[in-house]
Amino acid sequence: MFRSCIFGTVCAVFLGTPLMAADRAAIVFDGSGSMWGQIDGRTKIEIARDAMSEVLTTLPEDLELGLLAYGHREKGKCSDIELIVPPGLGTAGDILSAATKINPKGKTPLSAAVRQAADTLKFTEDKATVVLVTDGIETCNADPCALGQELAKLGVNFTAHVIGFGLSEEEGRQVACLAENTGGLYIQASNASELSSALTATVEPIANPAPETPAEDPEPLPEASLEAPSEVSIGAQIDISWEGPGERYDLIQLFDPQALGGEGKRLRSKSVLSGDPDDNQVTMAVVSEPGDYELRYYSGTARDVLASVPITVTPADVALFAPDQIAMARPVTVEWIGPGGRYDSVQLIKPGGTKPLHEKRLQNDDYENRKATLPTPAETGTYELRYYAGEDRTVLATRPLEIIDAPISLTAAEAAEAGRPITIDWTGPGARYDSVQLVDPATNKVLHEKRLRNDDFDNQQATVPGPVEAGTYELRYYNGDNRAVLASVPIEVMALQVGLEAPSEIGQGKRLTVVWEGPGARYDSVQIYDPAARGGEGRVIHEKRLQNDDFDNNKASLATPVKPGPYELRYYNGDNRQVLFTQPLIIVPINIGFDAPESVETQTRFQVTWSGPGARYDSVQLFDPQARGGEGKVVFERRLSSGDLDAKTVEVVAPNDAGAFELRYYNGENRAVLHSQPLTVQ
Repeated sequence: MFRSCIFGTVCAVFLGTPLMAADRAAIVFDGSGSMWGQIDGRTKIEIARDAMSEVLTTLPEDLELGLLAYGHREKGKCSDIELIVPPGLGTAGDILSAATKINPKGKTPLSAAVRQAADTLKFTEDKATVVLVTDGIETCNADPCALGQELAKLGVNFTAHVIGFGLSEEEGRQVACLAENTGGLYIQASNASELSSALTATVEPIANPAPETPAEDPEPLPEASLEAPSEVSIGAQIDISWEGPGERYDLIQLFDPQALGGEGKRLRSKSVLSGDPDDNQVTMAVVSEPGDYELRYYSGTARDVLASVPITVTPADVALFAPDQIAMARPVTVEWIGPGGRYDSVQLIKPGGTKPLHEKRLQNDDYENRKATLPTPAETGTYELRYYAGEDRTVLATRPLEIIDAPISLTAAEAAEAGRPITIDWTGPGARYDSVQLVDPATNKVLHEKRLRNDDFDNQQATVPGPVEAGTYELRYYNGDNRAVLASVPIEVMALQVGLEAPSEIGQGKRLTVVWEGPGARYDSVQIYDPAARGGEGRVIHEKRLQNDDFDNNKASLATPVKPGPYELRYYNGDNRQVLFTQPLIIVPINIGFDAPESVETQTRFQVTWSGPGARYDSVQLFDPQARGGEGKVVFERRLSSGDLDAKTVEVVAPNDAGAFELRYYNGENRAVLHSQPLTVQ
């Protein structure tokens, strides 16, 4: 049932909207990795493919239909958008064949995909309809709401419908605006019954028309009314109260009756169900252009306007206040007066440019105090601050801003030892994303980086790890906001002696003390490595961070494996993730066992003499193999260190219950039982 609902909704869009002969439309299909998610035990992509095959045969023959998909070819690529089937007549078979080959993989660039679909349909020249089927929200740093506004403004008669495939209510709100801003439908495909109602209301009357009958007087339209301010300032948010059918596809529209040479144009659209259903109220932002407009109640079922009221949008004060000049790359705080709409922002742009260099959404900053802080360029010159009304993509106010030169420098030792930290004094903007980088000039690769604000910011110092290979490197002051290098100095890295002093062999499970020589950096460690583990891939068995041990005396102690054999002892530099020194280490078997009675009485204390590694966390355990349904359980445990280490004895207490038990030698650092022998408790 669910599968027919999903693409039955697509069918409802194309059959249930007044598509004229040779209308052009496109389906934008979600091929992102999340389509492998399941509903009722079946993957979403499987459901979608089956539903596509059912619906395509029901579409009108005179519909020019195309198919685009995104996220179906590459992982993590926002550019993965493909026009698979160009719009054309009789494309149902090609679309069905293509849909069966879509293999979900990547991200969700839904805004760019809808824009590409609109361009493909030549939406600025002809009427065009796009249906987006998505199971996720935008993941490619784009704004579906702003896109909807742009397409509605530029299109001749453009409509986008959005089908939210298994989206939550919050996720649905983030994509519904794409449909609402173009006068389309947002349909939440969250359960089968809701979609069945949509199919009944929109598909059946058109897909199965009744036989022609003599013309009769049309049935009267349902009654509706609207209550809203008659006059508001540009960009204002207004509350609109409504009375009417309140059906799922009913809309409150802001309409410009003078647009398109008097034909009029829909500027805003909000579902009546998007507001407070108890109060029958929705909130809408008016346009940024003064003039006379209409608010309309539009019935999706009747496909007609049930009520309208006039509304006048008047001019308002819009202004920006900021310093006349500021040092390069330093943040600038701008005070603003204006509508403060949901998508309004302060932009910084180069005069004559079309794309903002920096932008801050007003509602994402100090909105209550009417302040916005944004980065400034890393190049001197005259720029422009703009108040940008996002809903209408209109600039409402501007003011100049002069970017002036400022001292930027790095100071560090001319030479440093390999693998050791390098401390740098810096002068510069100190902006939020500024950092000091250590770069290999031969490859231009950043080897290490420290964000200034994550270090000693007050004293303007930053410390970065040093490379482990000797050579000439470069320290850079990097301005993250502008992705620009503002200063650089060379630094020579000198070779440093690295070595380990330890026995060539040691008994299994014993602790090993190593004397080390090397950088001694924050994340440096001594490792015991098994080159034969994981089928020859190797694995670190034990590791001790140098700064967590006897650092002053260059000593580190660590556990050894319990499995005899050849291993490697390594000096590991954590900052660079490199092994700087290695030498062989042989783990040899040792005698491990107990001298203990074969049987004891319940609740008695008895002595156990042990032989074995005698490591820090080694213990004698009394184990009941029958406990927990045969899984077994340790019923008594005593650390060897709590007994007589010189005599190698510990005292064990027999359990309360009689039975067959095991005495175990347990090596704590390797979490391994090295010896076991039976003990009868009578």
